Amino acid sequence: MGMGTAGGDTGTKAAGFARLVVRRAAWVVGAWLAFTVVMNVAVPQLEVIAGQDSSPMVPDDAPSMVAVEAMDEAFGNGGSESYIVVAMERTAGLTAADRRYAESLVTELAKDKDDVVFVQDLRRPELRKALTSKDGQARYLLVGITGATGAPASMRQVTAVRDIVRERAPDGLTVEVTGPTATVVDLTTETEHSVVRITIVTIGLIALILFLIYRAVAIPLIVLGVVGLGLGVGRAVVAWCGMEDFFAVSTFSGSFLTAIVLGAGTDYAVFLVARYHEQRRLGVEPARAAAIAATRVGGVIAGSAVTVVLATLCMVFADLGFFNTTGPAVAVSIAVNLVLSLTLTPALLALAGKRGWAEPRESKAAGAWQRVANLVAAHPVRMLAASLVPLALLAALFPLVDLSYDIREPLPDDAESNRGYALLARHFPVNEVLPDYVVIQADHDLRNTRDLALIERASAAVEQHEGVALVRTITRPTGEPITQASVAYQSGLIGDRLGEAKDRVAKGAGGAEQLADGAGQLDDGASQLADGADRAVAGADRIATATARLSRGMTKLLDGADASVTGAGGLREGAASLADGLTTAADQVQVAVDSLGLVYDALATKSLTCGLDPACRQARTGIKRIWEAERDQLLPGLREAARGARTLARGTGDLRAGLRQLRSGLAQARGGTQQLAAGQRTFADRLDELSGGADQLATGADRLRGGTEQVAASLPELEEGLAVAVRHLRTTRREADGAGAGGFYLPPTALSNQSFASASRLFVSEDGRTARIAVLGDTDAFGPEAAQRSEEVLDIIETSFNGTRLDHATVAVTGMAATNNDLRHYSQSDLEVIAAGALVAVFLVLLLLLRSLVAAFALMATVVLSYGAAIGLSVLVWQYGLGIQLDWTVAAIAFVILVAVGADYNLLLTKRMHEEAPDGSAAGIARATAATGGVITSAGVIFAVSMMALLAGRVTTIGQVGFTIAVGLLLDTFVVRSLLVPALATLLGRRLWWPQRPEQAGAESGA
Repeated sequence: MGMGTAGGDTGTKAAGFARLVVRRAAWVVGAWLAFTVVMNVAVPQLEVIAGQDSSPMVPDDAPSMVAVEAMDEAFGNGGSESYIVVAMERTAGLTAADRRYAESLVTELAKDKDDVVFVQDLRRPELRKALTSKDGQARYLLVGITGATGAPASMRQVTAVRDIVRERAPDGLTVEVTGPTATVVDLTTETEHSVVRITIVTIGLIALILFLIYRAVAIPLIVLGVVGLGLGVGRAVVAWCGMEDFFAVSTFSGSFLTAIVLGAGTDYAVFLVARYHEQRRLGVEPARAAAIAATRVGGVIAGSAVTVVLATLCMVFADLGFFNTTGPAVAVSIAVNLVLSLTLTPALLALAGKRGWAEPRESKAAGAWQRVANLVAAHPVRMLAASLVPLALLAALFPLVDLSYDIREPLPDDAESNRGYALLARHFPVNEVLPDYVVIQADHDLRNTRDLALIERASAAVEQHEGVALVRTITRPTGEPITQASVAYQSGLIGDRLGEAKDRVAKGAGGAEQLADGAGQLDDGASQLADGADRAVAGADRIATATARLSRGMTKLLDGADASVTGAGGLREGAASLADGLTTAADQVQVAVDSLGLVYDALATKSLTCGLDPACRQARTGIKRIWEAERDQLLPGLREAARGARTLARGTGDLRAGLRQLRSGLAQARGGTQQLAAGQRTFADRLDELSGGADQLATGADRLRGGTEQVAASLPELEEGLAVAVRHLRTTRREADGAGAGGFYLPPTALSNQSFASASRLFVSEDGRTARIAVLGDTDAFGPEAAQRSEEVLDIIETSFNGTRLDHATVAVTGMAATNNDLRHYSQSDLEVIAAGALVAVFLVLLLLLRSLVAAFALMATVVLSYGAAIGLSVLVWQYGLGIQLDWTVAAIAFVILVAVGADYNLLLTKRMHEEAPDGSAAGIARATAATGGVITSAGVIFAVSMMALLAGRVTTIGQVGFTIAVGLLLDTFVVRSLLVPALATLLGRRLWWPQRPEQAGAESGA
């Protein structure tokens, strides 16, 4: 209806602006040319600005990046943002010259203060040994740089390191610089090199399609001129924005910007040319036709551009640098190309039209699209099913997508970083230079037995986890637990030391045997003692005989006393004589008592061996009895009797009392003499067992003394060894008897050991508050299994520390696998943010332009379905057909472009339906479908070809993004736009424009 008639461009601001552009066409063309030249001269190229950016691949606050910073502060110099690996190989074996070269790199690289902030010191023998392969053919060293992984600044630094290491390399030594940061640099380099190739291929393909469509030279040249100028000015404006820090730009920004600008710019120009040709076919003169085309299609082009701008701007809210640097760059370049397309294209068409260079030609495709439109109008249900079924089947493959976070896969095998990985894999354990590092930060020095035991327990738990090949830390520097630190080992060590003490005691076995011999001789001496006693029996018998006579005399004295008492008389002289006799007897007994006391004292206190021999003990007992009888009974009795006799002799006192006292004393003396006689007999008997062996007993005792002295000499050494063992065991009990000791105990003396201290510097910081655990997996460090495992390792260690001294320690994990795990989480959350933002933005644009909730929802649903089908087809081709996982960037980039551009095509068609069928009639919908079929198809194919041209690059990631967007655009062009949307609109009828009323819709379409 309205589009099929001439005019309709008056009375609006847009129409007035379009007429001004056409009238001043030459000025417009000149202004754009001048602006493009000035911007490209005054502003550095986009690649230069991108190279100055420092945006990392993952955010600085990502757990893995925080851990890298903490590890660098503790073990580096605090300035390294990422690390690269210098790998060296000589298959014939490393030489002394190779060693000198490696050592010289430490000095040479350290001189480059602008690029290098840390170099492993291979001049240290123990470190050089650790970084050299077991076969002696390869060696590597780590170099720290200030550029974060993925940041364009790291590209300059990696290149500088590569230049330094190549300059001094000995002949025959292969040297490669590799590592994740180097891989990203290689990826960036390949991408930059691919941009030129992609641009040439894209322009060539677009030119070919344009010539096929228009079958003329002028129109393709006009379109290509507009697109080329748009790309030049768009890149310059984006570079200026990056230079002024409005937003960050990266190398990837330039790659995608080129493809999207070429595709979108071509579409905008094709839309304008199609409307221009339509007006020319209606007989409208060229200048006015160009103005009308700009007025009529300008709103659709603006809506199309706004959807792309808003959708890509949603990427600003992403955390990953890949997205938040690409989105704003694409948005700005599209906005610039929108203005350029709506001004430069009409101006060029007006200038070319005046000369007859832009006239339309008959198209055979118009009839084909009319037939398709009629078929859909006649069988809407059948066409709806025919379009939904294949899209749904392809979309069903979407959940099977297996995204890859391996930054090596997009690169060819001959990229330097990939060559370096291959070199290391030939000589070192898997993931030797790509371990996960678990960083443990505590508020105290970890270099004590309890904390080290906790670290060892956590390391042992990690080692048991599936997929872990090796764990290294301070308690297991080589990957195996320190044998000497196990309680079992130390118990064995104590046993060995006690055994040594036993052996030393055994050396005194001769003394013990001498002791046994002496004991035997003592036994023999005891036998001989009985023989010797015979020689002393005569003397003993004489003592016994005298004692017996004394006893008999005492009896007689007692009888006389009795008689004296009975007679109650006596003579003083007899009493005095008796007193003298008793005194003499007492003095003699006193001498005997003193002698026996000396003998008993010698046997009881001076002889150390008498107590060991039973015969000697019995003899000593007999002597004691004799001595006590004489001392306690005989001697006191004699002296008492003497006193009584003297009393009687002096005549003082009562005679009878004196006689009684005399009798009592004599009775006591007689008892003593009798006991003395019995003791003497016992003494004589026992003396028979002692006398003969006394000499041999002394000899045996002497030899016994020598043996005991030898044993005694070994006892201090035994005591010292036992004391050491006791102290060690008590310390072990105190230190190891706690939660988490787990049989691990490292003595404090080991911590000060020089060899241990040297190894510990690799795993414990100088202040002792930070420790790290290196975890080597048995799967590819770039694979999803490794990424998942890094998260599980972190959980294991945190769980191991629960309820211990390290419960409040900060634990983080870093490394390639951990970075990929963060990348996975961030990419998933970014996709959700980008998708939600893009859907809302595009829906609002559709709602604003169509003013219909039903139409807006219906178009959004078809766009999302088209996206799902495109991902499903990519999964089918790449994942199952070629065996290559889709890169993690594909889903988000493809979503933004397909939703935005798909909505553009649907918007162009639906706006035409709004004009042709405001009442929802099937005939009007068919006319709109036929009228837009050619231009939308041309635009879709051109955009798809421009995206497919990304496959011309050597970077798989860019090729996958281009392929996915291309197939999505083709599905949207030939299935969604041609069949699905017309069939759905036909079935909905006037309900398509709800809540608008038919008459209101018609009034708006005619405006």
